[in-house]
Amino acid sequence: MEFIKIDKGSTIGVFSPSWIITNEAPEAASRAEEYIRSCRFNVKHGKLWGKADAYRSGSPEERADEFNTLLRDPEVDILMASVGGQVTNGMLPYIDYEYYAENPKPVIGMSDVTALLLALYAKTGVTTYYGSNFVTSYARLSPYRDTALKSLCEVLNFEDSYEYVFPESYSDDVIDWTQELTEEKHIPNEIITLRGGKVTGRLIGGNLYTISNIWGTPFMPEIRKGDILFIEDTEEWACSVERTLAQLKISGVFDIISGLVIGKCRQFEHYGTEKKYHEFIYDYLDRPDYPVLAECDFSHCAPMLTIPIGITAELDADSQTIRLVKRLGE
Repeated sequence: MEFIKIDKGSTIGVFSPSWIITNEAPEAASRAEEYIRSCRFNVKHGKLWGKADAYRSGSPEERADEFNTLLRDPEVDILMASVGGQVTNGMLPYIDYEYYAENPKPVIGMSDVTALLLALYAKTGVTTYYGSNFVTSYARLSPYRDTALKSLCEVLNFEDSYEYVFPESYSDDVIDWTQELTEEKHIPNEIITLRGGKVTGRLIGGNLYTISNIWGTPFMPEIRKGDILFIEDTEEWACSVERTLAQLKISGVFDIISGLVIGKCRQFEHYGTEKKYHEFIYDYLDRPDYPVLAECDFSHCAPMLTIPIGITAELDADSQTIRLVKRLGE
């Protein structure tokens, strides 16, 4: 089963599964759209663009209807979340999984959108993509927005294999999107090997906190023996991370996976442990003996690279490489 590949002239349908960023920060939303259109892509707003119902864009049913409508729209080639938030999981019972299984389109998002990405994969087996949120990736400055878009296009379009090239620098800024963005940090990038080795397995994962919000439900895919798990968080405390890790640990997840990829975590509060996010995770898991690669650019930092859910990959923690080795539809 093949997706329509993204190319110049493709139309991105933007849905709002949670937070009201297109309402609270319309200038940032417009800046993102202007950038995407300048790259010769088309943009189609979902019906909740610019809407607000207190802290969310609409009721669970309204948010699902927006998504379903864009999914059925023949003009829309791919679907991308405007932003994450806190309540994406509420819309999951109302998604048209049967239609999506028969008429798949690439669905892209990150953070709280993890819930929808994993639900679509769990219900249909169709690959989804942990990657750009429309506003928070493309309202940024260059080169970060350029790198994010390049990664998205390359990952959606690869055929035989694809190896990630991690950027030379990144930004861990927490941006106030209601204000004009004039500069961003450029921190030298350093990918970290916590445990060496090379494995091949199915990629599964997303935002760690959001995974815990659908754990044990029909919307969470089973994590199977040999999987490569990727996780990331933002602005979390050590105690909160431990709570979520414990949930997965006592469920046996870390005993059956073959490798672990840890994304960057901006503003991690070590809470007296004096540990960085990846160090905290590695130590809490008793320093597992499978490959563990950390500080990867699948995270809330910029640029956000796109990583697929459900595609087979090779993780080589010694050479600090991740290579996708299975095409869409196989």
